[in-house]
Amino acid sequence: MIVQRSDPTRFLITPALIVGLFIVSAYGYFAFSSLFLKGLPGTQFVGELTLENYRRVLFTGSNQYVLLSTLWASLVISLITIAIAVPMAMVIVRAKRQWVGNIIMLAIAVTFLSGSVTRAYSWLILLGNKGLVNLGLSGLGIVDAPIRFLYNWTGVGIAISHYLLPFAAFTLIGAVRNLNPSVEEAARSLGAGRATVFWRITMPMLLPGLMVTLVLVYSVALASFLFPMLLGGGKVRMIANQIYDRMFVEYDIPYAAATAVVFLISAFVSIWLISFVAKKVEKAVS
Repeated sequence: MIVQRSDPTRFLITPALIVGLFIVSAYGYFAFSSLFLKGLPGTQFVGELTLENYRRVLFTGSNQYVLLSTLWASLVISLITIAIAVPMAMVIVRAKRQWVGNIIMLAIAVTFLSGSVTRAYSWLILLGNKGLVNLGLSGLGIVDAPIRFLYNWTGVGIAISHYLLPFAAFTLIGAVRNLNPSVEEAARSLGAGRATVFWRITMPMLLPGLMVTLVLVYSVALASFLFPMLLGGGKVRMIANQIYDRMFVEYDIPYAAATAVVFLISAFVSIWLISFVAKKVEKAVS
């Protein structure tokens, strides 16, 4: 008698299938409800199928501005975050004194483990007109009047970049460890300076890791909600805040659902474009 063994892989993919089913069901409900209009109080939607909500999302100036500013700001903030994370990862991996890298790693880990609300209120205190940053700048004589960091993109960008930094740094640490130092040493032995070695040797080898990091932090930045709400003070809006207001302030679930669907498609398209450009750049450099 032959006993057939069960395939263990089906048990491994079961959690992923459950999560995938939940996500598909949620977005399926959003897509379905977006085809109706707002109902009376106590109801979610009424009427016949219509594309009115999508027309409002796509052809209203304020909606276009929020969507495009979310995509553009997320990309710029992600690039700034990576520019900060690259030297941090290099120091962590290649510091001559290991305790230096350990301290930086510990600081990033503490930041990563602290909650978003804690970080948001910390930046409110630091970036206020009488916050530590402005007091320090005034004390050093750099500025005469406080710099307005809050309720604009400057403060929101700083907070989001700080939130993204652990994601970028931890991802790049692995990429830096995979670099081959002998190639850089060979370039230095042939007379290349440190700057030349970094831009002509190190960065091309690090490029695949940079592109993966960019896609990761950009995806996280797109969903920013708390930092624009607290540090933006209503003057800086991202698409997540728009969806929240339409659901819990206006109680217009179909309009919020249409906004979410448009945002999801826009996010996927922008991520695909970034990945496409990244592959072209990698081929051009290699």
